[in-house]
Amino acid sequence: MNAVAQYIKKAGLFRPREKFLILELTSSGTNGLFLGVDEEKNIIVEKLAKDIDLKKFFHSPLRRVTQQSWEGEYFFKSHRKVIAVADADIATTIPIPLTLHREREAVNDQIFLPELENLVAQAMGKIFNQCRTEAAARLRIDELDAVLVGAKAKHFKVGKHSVVNPVGFTDKTISLLLELTFTSRATFESLQQFFNAPEDFFFAEAPQVRLSSLSRARKLPINLISPARDGTSLFVLEKAKDEYPVLYREKFAWSFDPLFRRIAARMGVSEAAACDLYDLYARRGMSETAARVFKNMIDPVVKELFAEIEKGKLKGFVYIEALHALPFELPRKKDGVVFEGLPLDEILQDLGFAEIKGKSLPATVLARYLFPFVEAYFDKTTSDINQKLRRRLHWLTK
Repeated sequence: MNAVAQYIKKAGLFRPREKFLILELTSSGTNGLFLGVDEEKNIIVEKLAKDIDLKKFFHSPLRRVTQQSWEGEYFFKSHRKVIAVADADIATTIPIPLTLHREREAVNDQIFLPELENLVAQAMGKIFNQCRTEAAARLRIDELDAVLVGAKAKHFKVGKHSVVNPVGFTDKTISLLLELTFTSRATFESLQQFFNAPEDFFFAEAPQVRLSSLSRARKLPINLISPARDGTSLFVLEKAKDEYPVLYREKFAWSFDPLFRRIAARMGVSEAAACDLYDLYARRGMSETAARVFKNMIDPVVKELFAEIEKGKLKGFVYIEALHALPFELPRKKDGVVFEGLPLDEILQDLGFAEIKGKSLPATVLARYLFPFVEAYFDKTTSDINQKLRRRLHWLTK
C-alpha cells in the first residue's frame, strides 16, 4: 500500500456503506450511475440509468419530503450523495487570478476569516458581470440566463509565500486563484434543491474534472480531445509560469466523422454501415489481408490527426474521448506526445480503493462517472473561506 493509500486509511476518509448518484449532464440528455463504497473500500457499481428526467426524478413526493429542511438541517438525512458533472456546453469554469490589497492600517495585523471573506467577495462583485458575459458566450445563452453556481478560492499566497490558508499570516497582499462556475438557468432550476441545500453539492465542468483526475497519475501537460455540440474541443491542463495548473480550451479540427465518410465513400455503404465496419476493424475482427487494406484506406485521416496535434504544438499525454476505439494501438508515442488509454485502475489503486464490483461497464464509460466521483470524494476545496463564498452565491444568481 502506497503512502497516499496509507494516509487515507489512517485518516479514516472512507466512510462505510456510502451510496452515490453521479449525474452526467450532456446536450443530448442526462444519465446517472448509482454506486456505493463498502467497508473494504470496494466500489460497487449498481445501475446505469439513461435519459433521466431530472424534474420528475427529484420531485417525487418521497424525495420532496427528504429534501425539506428547517433552519439549514434536513428533516431526514439522504442515504445517497448526488454528484453532478456537466459537459462544457452546459457548464463552464472561469479562473481569475486575484491580488487583494489589505487596508494600510491592517497590514501588520493577522489576517482573519471575516477580512478575507470581505476582500474576496468585493473582488467577486467587481468581476462578476465580465465573467458572466464570458460564460454566456461559451454556453451560447443569454447573459441573464448564465447563473453562477460555484465559487472556489485556492492557490493562496501571502506576499510572495504560498500558503494553504492565509488566515493567521500578515502581509500587504493576498494572492489567489478564484474559479467561478456558471451554468444555464434551466440547469440551475433542475438542480436548485441541491445548489440551495445546506450541505456541499459537488457540481463541476466535465473536462476540468477529468483532467484533474488524470493529473493524479500523470505529469502535466495533459491534453483531452473531446466531442462538443459544434465540433471537437481541445482542453489542456498545464502549469502557468511554473505556478498552479490552468485549464486552456480551444477548437480542435479533427473528429471521427471524416473517417467514417471516407469509409462510406470508398466502400459504397452508408455512414452507419461504415461505423460498423470500423468497429469490426478496431476489434481485430477482419482477416489480416482485409485489415491491411482497411488500414491503408483510413491512414490519411489518421495523419490529419497527427498533423493537427503538431499544428497545436501539443506535448505530454493525450486522451481522446470517443465512442469508438482509436485507429491505432495504444499506447503510442510520437514527437513528444503519448497517446494512451485512461489510467482509471491506476488512479483508483493509488487512492486506496480495492476493486470495482457489481455491474460490468466498458472502461471508457465507467471513467466518465468515476472521475467526478474521485474528485468529489477527495475534494479539498471545502475550506472555511469556500464555505463562506458558497453562502454568498445566492445574491449573485438573481
